[in-house]
Amino acid sequence: MDFSKQLDLLGDALSTVDNSVLKNDEMNLSVWQDKGVFRAIDCQWIEQLAKHVDEDADSVLMAGALCSAYLGAGHICIDLATIWQTPPEGVELEAFRNLLSSSGVTSVNQWCDALAKSALVTLAESLTEQPMVLSGTRLYLYRYYQYEQQVLNYLKGQFDVAPFDVDANLIAQLFPDSNDDVDWQKVAVANSASLPFSVISGGPGTGKTTTVTKLLALLVAQAAQQGQVLRIELAAPTGKAAARLTESISKAKADLPLSDEIKSVIPEQASTLHRLLGSDFGRSRFKHNKENPLHLDVLLVDEVSMVDLPMMAKLIDALPPHARLILLGDKDQLASVEAGSVLGDLSFGIEDVYFQPKWAERLARITGENLTPFGNEFAPPISQALTLLRTSYRFDADSGIGQLATAMNAGDAKGVLRYLESDKEDVHWQIPEEGQTKADIATLAKGYDEYWDAVSLGGDITELYRVFSRYQILTAVRQGEFGVEKINAQLEQYFYQRGRVKDPHVWYPGKAVILTRNDAALGLFNGDIGLCMLDEFQRLRVWFIQSDGTFTGLLPSRLSEFEAVFAMTVHKSQGSEFERVALLLPMTPSPVLTRELLYTGITRAKKDFTLWGPSSLIRIAASIQILRYSGLVDELWSVPHA
Repeated sequence: MDFSKQLDLLGDALSTVDNSVLKNDEMNLSVWQDKGVFRAIDCQWIEQLAKHVDEDADSVLMAGALCSAYLGAGHICIDLATIWQTPPEGVELEAFRNLLSSSGVTSVNQWCDALAKSALVTLAESLTEQPMVLSGTRLYLYRYYQYEQQVLNYLKGQFDVAPFDVDANLIAQLFPDSNDDVDWQKVAVANSASLPFSVISGGPGTGKTTTVTKLLALLVAQAAQQGQVLRIELAAPTGKAAARLTESISKAKADLPLSDEIKSVIPEQASTLHRLLGSDFGRSRFKHNKENPLHLDVLLVDEVSMVDLPMMAKLIDALPPHARLILLGDKDQLASVEAGSVLGDLSFGIEDVYFQPKWAERLARITGENLTPFGNEFAPPISQALTLLRTSYRFDADSGIGQLATAMNAGDAKGVLRYLESDKEDVHWQIPEEGQTKADIATLAKGYDEYWDAVSLGGDITELYRVFSRYQILTAVRQGEFGVEKINAQLEQYFYQRGRVKDPHVWYPGKAVILTRNDAALGLFNGDIGLCMLDEFQRLRVWFIQSDGTFTGLLPSRLSEFEAVFAMTVHKSQGSEFERVALLLPMTPSPVLTRELLYTGITRAKKDFTLWGPSSLIRIAASIQILRYSGLVDELWSVPHA
C-alpha cells in the first residue's frame, strides 16, 4: 500500500467518534500531523526508506513514523508494548488497533514479528546496519541504539574494574566534623574515589560543588603522596554552567584544610563539553574520539541532567581506557533538550540508597559512617556508583523556596499551593485576575531597575554582569502572550517608554541577548549570554563571559543568531542561578507544563521566588512527570549482581 494511502487510512481510523462513526471528509495527513503525533519529517523519512526497499507493510511504516516522532519528543526508542496499550495522545485505542489489525497485526508479538521480517529492521541479537533496530519490544533508530549500547558497554566494563585504595586519614582530614546522621558528602567522596565511574546527585544547596572539590582534593593529595600528578579536566554543557563551576570550585578549595601546595594543584578551570571534545561546528564528529582520546586521568562533568544521550556516548568514546569519569547533577531537573535523560536513567533508584553488603562495609571502614542499614545483597551493580546528597545547606526547614521545590518534586499539588499561600518571605504568588490575557509587564520589569541604574553609570562589565544575574524572568513557553518572545518584546518596549532605551529596534547600552546557535567563528555556544555596553573607545560591544571568568567583547555586527534575554525559557535557564526569579506560566494548559519544569524554575532562585499563574495549571503541572523511553533503566537496574 502507498504510504500516503496508509496515512489516510490512519487518519480515518483516528477520526472515529461516537461508536466508530467515521468523518472521512475531515481526516487527512495534515490533520494527523496537527494532532502532534507525526511531523512532516517523520512521514518523509520512512516513506523514502520504504520506497528504497519496496516495503509496504502498514505496521512497519506506522512503527517507523512513530519511532521518528518519539525521537523528536526526546525518547531514545519506542516501546511497542506500551504503545499497544496506550497509543499517542489524541489517538483512540480501538481505532489504533483496528488500523494495525487491517495489516494482520492483532497483538504486540505479531507487531514485533512483522518488524523482524522487514528489510528496514535488524534484530539487536544479530545486529546489521538497517535503519531500525528491534530489541525485545523496543524499537530504535539504528544510530540511537548504537549510542545507548556505547553507554551500556562502558558502564558494564567499569563494574568489573577493581576498586582503588582510598586514604581514610585524608577523608577524616577533609571532613573533620562528625554528625549523628550519615554524612553523605563524606560517603560520596569515598565512594567516587574508589571507582572509575560514579554519579553524585543532589538538589539545590546540597553541597555538590563542595563535595566534588573535596573529592578532587583527595585524588590530588593521594597522587602527590605517590609522586604522581593527575591530569584532571572539568566540564559542563554550557558556558554559563562552566563559568559557575569554575567560580564555585575556586571558592570551595580556599576553605580546604590542606596545604597551599595541594590546593594549587586542584583544578578550577572548567570548559564546555564542546570545547573539551574539540567541536567541529556543523559536523557530528569531534576532534577527540576513540582514535584520538582526551589527554586526562580524571573528568568531572557538572549539570549532567542537560547532557543528551548522543553527547554522553561521544564523551565516553573520547575517554582513554584508564580515565575516571565523575558525573554531577540534579536528577530531578528537566532532562536534556535533545533525546534521552541519561542522568535520570542512571540514577533511577538512587532514592533507595543501597550497596552490596561488602561494599557498604568497605565504605564504613573508610568513612567511619554507619552504613550497615544500607547493605542489600540484591543491589544491582549500578547502585554502587551512585550517591545522593540529601541535606540542603541553602534552604533551612523554614525556607519557602526549599519547601516549595520539595513539594513540587514530589508531585504534591496541595503542598505546593499551601506553600505559595503561606507568608514565607522568600516565596510569592501572583494569581491572575479573572479574564486576564496579558502579562503584567510593569511589575515584572521592576526587577531590572537595579540593572538599568548600573547601565546608566557605565560601570565595569564584570559588575554589570553580576547585577544582571541577580534577577531573571523565566517563562514556560516560547509563543503566546506569556511566551518568552512576546515578553521580551514588551519588556524592551517598556524600557523604551521609560527612557531606559533610545530605540529598542537597534543595539543599545544594556541590551541583553542569548545566542540561539553555536558559532564556530566566534567560539561561542547556544545559550551563552551577552551584555551590550560601550568599550573604552565608546564603541558598542557585546560582552560574553568565558569559562575562566574573563570577558570577550564583540562588535554586534558579528553576531548572527540571538534573541533578547530579559526573559528566558526555563530550559535555557538550566545551569544558572539567580538571587530573584519570576516564573511566568501561560493561562491555558500546555504539554510543557510538568513538575520537572516547575521544579527547575523554582530551584533557579536562591533568595526570592515569585510564581505567576493560576492554581489550575499548577495542579496540572504537579501531576505530570516526564517519562522518556530508553533501554538504560531495564538494562542497568534489572541486572542481577554476579
